[in-house]
Amino acid sequence: MTPEERLRELKNQPLQHLKERFWAHTRKIVEPLSELAATHTTPSIERSVLLRMGFSSLDAQALVSWTVERGLLQDGVARLLQDRADSLGCNPREALSALLETPLEPSRPPAVPCPSLEISPEEPLPIDALLQDLAGYRPRRRGWTRRESLDRRAPFRYEETSKDLNASIALQAAEYFGGLDPQPDCVITSEIASGRFEDDLRRMRMAAWHGADHIMVIRTLGQSHIDGLLEGTPEGIGGVPITRKQLRATRRTLDLVEDEVGRPINLHSYVSGLASSEMAVMFAEEGVSGAHQDCQYNILYRNINPVRSVVDAFEAKKVLALADILQLDGAHNANSTALQAWNVRPELLLQHALNCAMSEIAGMARERIALSTVPPTAPPAPKLALDLPYAVALRYLFEGYMFRAQQNTRYSTTNLHEATVLHSLDTLISRLTSADIQSTISPDEARCIPWHYTSVQAVAATKQNLIGLDGLRKLVSLNQEAMRPEVTDLIARAVLMLEDALSAGGYFSALEQGFFVDSGLYPNREGDAICRSRDGGVGANTVVPRSERYIAPVCAHYGQSVENPPCPGCTLCDERRLPHYVDELDETDNVSLRRPQRERAGDSEIRPEAEHRGDGRVTVSMFLPANGPTGDSAALRFAEQMHLEEPQIVDRVVLHPGEGTQYEIVGRTTGAVIRSELSTASVSAAVPPAESIRAALSRIDVRVVGGTLGNDEHSVGMQEVMNIKHCGLEWFGVRCINIGSSISVERLLDEAVERGAQAVLASVIVSHGKVHELMMRKLNDVAVERGLRKSLILIGGGPQVTNQLAQDCGLDAGFGRGTEGIDVAYFLAGRLIGTAPENTHCQ
Repeated sequence: MTPEERLRELKNQPLQHLKERFWAHTRKIVEPLSELAATHTTPSIERSVLLRMGFSSLDAQALVSWTVERGLLQDGVARLLQDRADSLGCNPREALSALLETPLEPSRPPAVPCPSLEISPEEPLPIDALLQDLAGYRPRRRGWTRRESLDRRAPFRYEETSKDLNASIALQAAEYFGGLDPQPDCVITSEIASGRFEDDLRRMRMAAWHGADHIMVIRTLGQSHIDGLLEGTPEGIGGVPITRKQLRATRRTLDLVEDEVGRPINLHSYVSGLASSEMAVMFAEEGVSGAHQDCQYNILYRNINPVRSVVDAFEAKKVLALADILQLDGAHNANSTALQAWNVRPELLLQHALNCAMSEIAGMARERIALSTVPPTAPPAPKLALDLPYAVALRYLFEGYMFRAQQNTRYSTTNLHEATVLHSLDTLISRLTSADIQSTISPDEARCIPWHYTSVQAVAATKQNLIGLDGLRKLVSLNQEAMRPEVTDLIARAVLMLEDALSAGGYFSALEQGFFVDSGLYPNREGDAICRSRDGGVGANTVVPRSERYIAPVCAHYGQSVENPPCPGCTLCDERRLPHYVDELDETDNVSLRRPQRERAGDSEIRPEAEHRGDGRVTVSMFLPANGPTGDSAALRFAEQMHLEEPQIVDRVVLHPGEGTQYEIVGRTTGAVIRSELSTASVSAAVPPAESIRAALSRIDVRVVGGTLGNDEHSVGMQEVMNIKHCGLEWFGVRCINIGSSISVERLLDEAVERGAQAVLASVIVSHGKVHELMMRKLNDVAVERGLRKSLILIGGGPQVTNQLAQDCGLDAGFGRGTEGIDVAYFLAGRLIGTAPENTHCQ
């Protein structure tokens, strides 16, 4: 039968039958991999064993290198140490010293417990204090934490919310809802990595206040190819070097932030690369809550030897399972790599399944295995028509697993508006189906600059969408019958792919034959897949069979070990066995040197920043009536005239080929503002939220009479300030009477007395011959003559009016161009109540 005929036959099968075949084929592919892992070992596995036995990463690296050079890895390093200790009558540490022919390090006293710190919401994080005393820091808990659900009913009924935060920054629109800040039911991710973990600590705090409780720290790109743990490394490129110091400083900071916001925060990173087994051990020891662990990521995207990746993966998964760490897979990388991401949907099902099966065999509970799912398309493609059936198929096949819904990055541009729309559509799919964790994106993905603001804005956008779509599945039902043909087609193609992979010889053969990340919709193949040789890649020929004498006397060890001796007490079950803390070892590049005087000058000066403290980066937006190279050149020239160094165009939107382009430019300013030179007085009249002004005015009956004075027919400005449609005074509960235009001062005051008004609004638009000043003075003078001046608030307004000018003319206040109803309402509240309402914004 041809592949097309087989596909038609599969599509005629019931969905339940396809599901059973899907998982049966998956297990047939994975079982040989689990057997391979159970009977082989690698340098990473042996280093992880030594870490759990209480040796430092430096000792582990030295001993494993010594063992590999002599071809003795098959017995396991624990066996070597035991044999030498037995022959010398010494302990394992002395045996290691004897093997390496190095003197023993002097015994070190146990670390002093890390002193407690306190932080204030009004103060920045004490970075230097957080970096001190890390040797004695221990995480407060181990494993993943879900949000605590809450059935919230006031002032609205919510179906999908969690416990409120003690402290947070609500959505901007919350000012209209009394500061309401409901939290969605699912965990929200913020991805953070600027290359300097000490700067990222501050960004984590910002993200947490906006609702993030899954802080994902992206590793530096090259770390996957370092065969061993890092202890003090260069600044990251495309990420952060994950070291024990970085983890402790981060987890210690998050402890404090947790106490601020009143919710546990999960710390997440990547267990991948050539050091994955010992990274898993370090994560378990240091309180990491979640981790990416998927050997397919290593193989396909980092070109690490497939056999090495598979064998290491089972050991890492075993350790993660013991520590109750949530595992995410890396299948989403396929649709961020494929030329036509919508065509790899059947393969994504396959990649998810392979990793899930490996994880369960390694001992992970299903509720701690999460699929990193990504809707594969974006407009102008018909996104929902393609992505929604895929999401339904995914959840049907993977019932019982967790879902981390990541936003689409394959088609994320540098444009903030476009990214936000894509964000909203992806979140809609999450609400229509399900998500345990909702990830976030921002234009960072395309700009490759982890801005503080856009990163936090993405978290807020996620919260805004999730809350706005609360209860959607009770209101909207998916048309399962309409989607069934597409769902069946996707699952049938995935089953066909599994069958062909088995026929090809299994997982490693499928890799060599280019099954993965081919942009053809399987069984169609475009020939652009990622092919990996079983014997190739970084770390090839580093996997050895375990001998009959192999032992590993530690917890959470995967596979065969002679007699499987019980753990005598390793670091995962007895923290007293933890090795002495190793600080940074690079004398030329470490956190102390990365905090130069300019960064520490924050107490005395203020600089703009976007990525690192005081980096001076700013963003400028401008429209230019030019396009193409001419427009680009002009935009950069304007940036230079603004004295921005290293200007770059990060986004351009052509509004019309003949009319011009909207630019967004990033540059660096070297200027700084000295704190001591700043005035403590308010630079501008900060108006509090409209709701608080309305609440203040609602306690009294406020009436206002207004009109345009003199021979002037203009009335638009007065309507804008008064009318409820434009959030004018009427919206604030003020009763407004607009008696029209070309009104005399005498009639305006007569109407005010007759209507029982407390205030008069006099619009003076015409200013020729300073008639606007004459009319305002006349209003004051006539009010004085009639004995009304003390009982009426007189307010003037117009394009040429300023507050000072109006007061010079005898009025109480003046409002000029750009005045809105809230400005006048705020002034009236202050005068009529005696004190202005508090500015409660962001509280």
